[in-house]
Amino acid sequence: MALGEVTFTLNITVAYGAPSCFARQIVLTSGYFEPAIIINQGDTLRINLINNIPASFPTVSDGISIHYHGLRMSGPAAWLDGVSYIGLCPVAPGSSYQYEFKVNDPPGTYLWHDHAAGFKGDGLEGPLIVLPPRAGPPVMPLPGAAPAWPPAAQPDLWSYDGDHTLFLNDWYHATTSSMLFRLNQPFDAAKVTNDSGAWNWVGNPQAVLINGAGFYGDCALYPVAGGGPTPPACAPSAFTVAAGRSAQQPWASNNNPGCTHTQVTVEPGKKYRLRLVNAGLLVYMSVCFEGHNVTIIAADAVPVAPVSSQCVDVNSGQRIDVLLTADQPAANYWISVVPQYRTGAPAGYAVLNYAAAGVNASTFPATPAPQPVNITPWTNDMAAKVVLAPELLVPSADPKVARYRRPDQASLAPPAAASKVVYVNLSQPLFSENGQLRWALGNVAMPRTPPCQPLLSSLRKDPKYLTKQAVPASQLNGTGVGPNVLVGTAGPSRTSPVYYEGLSPVPVYPSVGLHIVELAGGAVVDLIVNNNAANSFNGDLRPTVGATRTAQEQHPFHLHGHRFWVLGRGSGGNYNATAHAAGLNTANPAYRDTVTIAAGGWAYLRFVADNPGIWPFHCHILPHIFMGQQLYFVEDIKNLAKPPSKTPKYNFAPYTKSWLRAKYGMSGWELPPL
Repeated sequence: MALGEVTFTLNITVAYGAPSCFARQIVLTSGYFEPAIIINQGDTLRINLINNIPASFPTVSDGISIHYHGLRMSGPAAWLDGVSYIGLCPVAPGSSYQYEFKVNDPPGTYLWHDHAAGFKGDGLEGPLIVLPPRAGPPVMPLPGAAPAWPPAAQPDLWSYDGDHTLFLNDWYHATTSSMLFRLNQPFDAAKVTNDSGAWNWVGNPQAVLINGAGFYGDCALYPVAGGGPTPPACAPSAFTVAAGRSAQQPWASNNNPGCTHTQVTVEPGKKYRLRLVNAGLLVYMSVCFEGHNVTIIAADAVPVAPVSSQCVDVNSGQRIDVLLTADQPAANYWISVVPQYRTGAPAGYAVLNYAAAGVNASTFPATPAPQPVNITPWTNDMAAKVVLAPELLVPSADPKVARYRRPDQASLAPPAAASKVVYVNLSQPLFSENGQLRWALGNVAMPRTPPCQPLLSSLRKDPKYLTKQAVPASQLNGTGVGPNVLVGTAGPSRTSPVYYEGLSPVPVYPSVGLHIVELAGGAVVDLIVNNNAANSFNGDLRPTVGATRTAQEQHPFHLHGHRFWVLGRGSGGNYNATAHAAGLNTANPAYRDTVTIAAGGWAYLRFVADNPGIWPFHCHILPHIFMGQQLYFVEDIKNLAKPPSKTPKYNFAPYTKSWLRAKYGMSGWELPPL
């Protein structure tokens, strides 16, 4: 192997597994569940992706793709960002594809996951760790095994004695696609037919996994949808759970082959780096360390001014690195993961184990398990034991942080002023034509299954490809002829309309289509996101169905291809320049790739359009992006790098009951009951 070249083969298969003690079909990567990819800054990374998922396995996409969450993916790598239908088509069952690109991103904690079929909720994901540059080639293991890494060519910013990752996941006992199919079916009961089926929310998870381990019986689960008026009672009783009947869910006894919990072993007096990764589909999490304060050192792979706390908030898609010193009496201590905003969701538990005489490594702590409670995140109230939201952490002032800048960045401070302002209003419209419920940005919900001639390929052939298809004002809804939802379906040609900012006015009524915002190369963009009531902007076209749909919820928004500065955040209404502009932080704002938009609140972001390509901006809650909560920034296409020489081929279809039965038949947990 040449110096600086690292190859991983990801052979994707389906097997029965029970990470939470409930056996169901899961997705494995070269035989491992959620394995880590570990590389060094400056390496050329090769991913040999082999799709051996059976074509008969029910999925919302006939293929898979890998997204490298948090990596910049610039130059030729813009084609390999892993978002299906943009750079490449998904890799179809029985096919393979090789991703190859240089990792220039700074050392830190990232993640990889499927970005096509929802398989990330079945195990197709894992940590992606970028270490400082090294002097020699590694000895490459299989995924999941311990690599033999030579010493780094330059030290990290922090000194520590050990390095652990806590990969956090909310886990469901149904496959992800079986839940997503239902979200594409009518919410409006008047539109439900025998063939269409009815909309059904995914509900709360049945377990929280820490490094792929946990037990659904640790907490008393609420039935069916999983919601409840109060947090559940949790009483984890055994570190290793034997096969057999569960008192919480006796009906699941035949599916309980046994499971265990994660153990993080430390030596007394030593210091450890813990990498917290929220890879969940839905749940905002607070991670607490019994008896220990941890020091936050990085957020989304950016060093931050250190903050000490017993607990740390981390939303879906976010990564928080902390230092923990094993300075307490030798014993076992709880590591608890408490969901927020999803009342009734279970907690997850792991053990911080001191490697010392008299400490049993495979038992729970003697103290009672911490209970999930309704607490208010984003505060420094240590009675609540939750630290401020990670996107409010300011960058570190350590001069050595300069190595975390790109070569073309003078500093990590934001540009002084913007050249373009983009407003994004969030809502959840209900469409009258088909009764579907969607999430929209600027009153446009993005479709899930366009045909695959990737957008980048179309734009490279014709830079005006999208502007030619932009919906003009004369054809847009709300012009006196009534709503025009313009729902497109997959097929041999692109039938979804294009809403192009600057050419297509914001729809008066909710619409479905490709939501495009074009950015000139080098533009400084201020992105203002307002989180509105669900039925805002004529979102209830049948008022008798949803006139009271005024609820709001938090959204973790992720921007591909960039980091952004979080100049400000607020709650209690939309951004208002008169009230809020003076309070924006332009001196040392947080620098992130994923930010939480508070329920009923706003966020003011700034980024530089210096990465030619098409970059999604979307909610990282998987059911939300599936329901349309995203837009695409089309950036400096004239300077786009050449595409790879080989690309996958693909196409797919919608999810009526008759279509699902014809394709997959009836097969229990892999499909919802039809």
